[in-house]
Amino acid sequence: MSAQDLRHLPPPQPMEVILDAVETLAAGQTLSYILPHHPLPLYPLLEQQGVRYRCELAGDGGVILHVERP
Repeated sequence: MSAQDLRHLPPPQPMEVILDAVETLAAGQTLSYILPHHPLPLYPLLEQQGVRYRCELAGDGGVILHVERP
């Protein structure tokens, strides 16, 4: 599955896109997003939603955020 590139969206739209998608995320499903930087304000909100997340560095200095519903 390829990552959805959200770098072109102004704040807070990337966070809104991710949170909307998390609401419909099925158990065992993972979504990935390319972001310009670590979305620090998003992490506690993802934890409240009961999803796991991890970030890895992208080649261009951004990050790839992976969100999974256990």
